[in-house]
Order: sequence, then structure tokens, then C-alpha cells
Amino acid sequence: MTSSLSFRCTARKTVLAWILATLPFRCVAMTSSVNITSGSWPPYLEDTPSHGIIGQIIDEAFAEEGMAVRWGFFPWARSFRLAQKGIWDGSAAWACTPERAPDFYFSDAIIPVRLAFFYRRSDPIDWTTIDDLKGLRIGLSRDYHYGDTINQAIANGTLESEIARSDDINFRKLLAGRIDLFPIDVAVGRRLLARSFTQDEIARLAVHPRVVYATQLRLMLSRHVAGNEARLQQFNKGLQALRLRGRIDAIMAHAASELPYPVTLYGDEPDPAECNFAQAPESDVPAPGTGAQ
Repeated sequence: MTSSLSFRCTARKTVLAWILATLPFRCVAMTSSVNITSGSWPPYLEDTPSHGIIGQIIDEAFAEEGMAVRWGFFPWARSFRLAQKGIWDGSAAWACTPERAPDFYFSDAIIPVRLAFFYRRSDPIDWTTIDDLKGLRIGLSRDYHYGDTINQAIANGTLESEIARSDDINFRKLLAGRIDLFPIDVAVGRRLLARSFTQDEIARLAVHPRVVYATQLRLMLSRHVAGNEARLQQFNKGLQALRLRGRIDAIMAHAASELPYPVTLYGDEPDPAECNFAQAPESDVPAPGTGAQ
């Protein structure tokens, strides 16, 4: 009887150990919380239980250090201002820029984002330099940042631009032949197509694998909130733990499996030193929609 009981206890301990090892993050007591704003940018950030790819990574990185996250989803400009003024502790997710540095601490890079051109399969494109696309009409979404390559091509007349209120409208303009190109983060574009367009419409579009703009997205914590420098160090520590365990790769792989037609990109990569700038000038508040970029 004693031997049988010992076996059952050992088996239960083995099963429990296996369960704990497969949990996405360590079971630690939540001793404090951090308040983070964001805008909606599926699949990276969204007001759902998982909070999107980046939201999930942020949740789990803080949980590694015993901290819980309270999320507030707002329009991008409001998300920025609430964090900038220290009303909320910080905001996710943003590119590191000198203009934002006076007001924020920037985390280590969470994940990269890469913009590429979507086009109609009936009107294929190929390009090595932006001059190869001369004369084509490019659709842009209002208040988003598209990087120097696109901005300069529009300024010097290489590309003709049309601005729409949303990414959804730009995809519909592309399908209708009203524009020739639409640059968008590939994961964001594929998620939007999967959620809002028919299989026939999706099949009519393709994405060119050359990256036109790339950057790293980071968590920003306000310099105007006491204790945020220490919180950022805790976040970076938790983020590193997730990365070393392969957890971030697992989250990304799971998300990619739910997107239509997998894409292998090439071209520009985010600059690993893009946050290593000197003293920054006075901060400017960005226009709505420039978060997560």
C-alpha cells in the first residue's frame, strides 16, 4: 500500500513538473502593476484578451518579474499624450526617435516590423531601387509614417501618392485599380485581408518580398513617472528571459500560422543601433496613427 501511494505521488509530481515547464511564463506572485496605453494595430496590438502579439509579449515579460499590466486602448495620439504627460505609465509600441527621447525611456527592441508593397497579381511589379517604380500610384493611410525611401520618392515626384482614411480603404482602392501599390507591414496587411476580404479578393493580390521600410518596436515608459526607470529594467530583464527560452519565437510562429499566404521578405533590416543617439531635441507630439511605427 505504501509503495502504491509513493508511486502515485511521484507520478503526480512528474505531471505537475511537466505542466509548469510548458507554461508560457513563470508562476510568480504579481506584486505590482504597470499601466500601458496603446492603439489598435492587429495582429501586433489589439483590445482582446491576448492584446495581440506585442501585447502578449509585454504581458509575459512583466509577469516574469511579478508585475501585471493594465491596458488602455485609445486613438494613437491620445495614447501618446496620456503616457507623455505621465497620466499613464507608458505606451506600446513605438519606434525609438530623438524627438520622443526627452519624455520617454525606451525598452530593448521587442520585435521588428517591415513594410512591403502589396499589388495586383494582374499588374505585377518588380523593383530594386525606388526609381524602378516611377510613375506608379501609391496609396497611403492618413497619419502613418512610411520611412525616408517612400517620403523622398513622393517629394521628388517618382511616385504619385493618394491618401485614404484607413488601410482597409487602400486595399479596396488597390483591388479597384485606383492605386498601383500599397505599403503596409506585411503581418498587418495579411491579418486585415483575412478578416475583412473574401478569398477571391485575397487571391487577386500579392506582396513584393523586398522590404521598403523596417524598424524595431519598443515599449516607452514616461520619464515623468517615478520608478519608471527601474520598471524598464525589470521589463528588459523579463523580455530577455522570454527571448532566451524561445518564447517570443513561439508567439510569432503561432501568429504567422493564422495569416494567409506566408511571405519570405528580403532587403532592409531594422538598424540595431537606431536607439543609440545623443541628447535629443524638444519632443513633438505625433499625429494620430503614428504609434506602433
